[in-house]
Amino acid sequence: MFVLLALSPRAFTQTQTDTIFTIHADTPVTIDGQATEDCWANTDWHPISQVWIPWHGSVSAADFTGKFKVAWDSLYLYVLVDVTDDSLSDDHSDPLIQWYDDDCVEVFIDENRSKGFHQTNNNAFAYHVSIFYDVIDLNSSGGPVNYKNNIEVVMDTVAPHKYLWEMAIKNYSSAFNVNDPEASRVKLSPNKLMGFTIAYCDNDKGTTRENFIGSMNMTSATANDNYITADYFGSMKLMPPATTRVDQKVSENEGFKVFPVPSSDEISVELGTSGQFNNRLSVKTMAGREIKSLDFTENKISFSIEDMEAGMYVLSLKNENTSESRIFIKQ
Repeated sequence: MFVLLALSPRAFTQTQTDTIFTIHADTPVTIDGQATEDCWANTDWHPISQVWIPWHGSVSAADFTGKFKVAWDSLYLYVLVDVTDDSLSDDHSDPLIQWYDDDCVEVFIDENRSKGFHQTNNNAFAYHVSIFYDVIDLNSSGGPVNYKNNIEVVMDTVAPHKYLWEMAIKNYSSAFNVNDPEASRVKLSPNKLMGFTIAYCDNDKGTTRENFIGSMNMTSATANDNYITADYFGSMKLMPPATTRVDQKVSENEGFKVFPVPSSDEISVELGTSGQFNNRLSVKTMAGREIKSLDFTENKISFSIEDMEAGMYVLSLKNENTSESRIFIKQ
């Protein structure tokens, strides 16, 4: 089987042209704010570091720092958010009043990455998850609704001013109806492409938020538009469970295999189809940063990985018959 190794954090901020790769949780995640499951140990942190309001403003590390991880299984998208906030605040007792002006984690999800307007429909969601576990977004009339049944969340204080949020998020199609949510429930599957972005509303004990910090680079014109449209959400791909055997025989039309796994010096790629194609091979970090790309026309290619850091990577192959990805390990 493929072996999973923990990755060291990398400074990477997503743009619309980047895709983050999300690993499968082989066992369900217990939502307790403890992050003890293997899936959290085996995937990388992504930073929440881009100040959207005021756009490209400055936020000191003492005021706020944030990062997140994502995993999935068929029933849930799991999100882990690590936040340092010097002043945790919720100044509005009614969760439907100025919910965006209290400290909260905002999760933007476009289940099928269809993009487009969602402010008054369920084409996508902009969940504002409060420190009291309320989950606020707008309904078809433009009014706020508490969608707390859509997300299970626990926040734990792990150090002074340091908080760990753990979430299990149910996923729905655009046909979502709050009165019958299960009718539009979507089960997640390997290689699914979703729209996904994380942000944090930071309120330092006032009546309005001082800063809005996100996980993506945004333009000044679009920095506060994600609650209106999914056009600017990041791209996220759900990776298959890492259970492909590296010693299996490759048959006709079975895609391709990567071997040996793990490896410290060289990786080989072998296609499961005969004939010659214009093949495009790409190697990316789990955070979506491309570090190698190769073109070849044969059924097999080998390339050196000696210059790469130890960790887990995504190898993608495209040709006229195949568009697939595999995970491999550099020791």
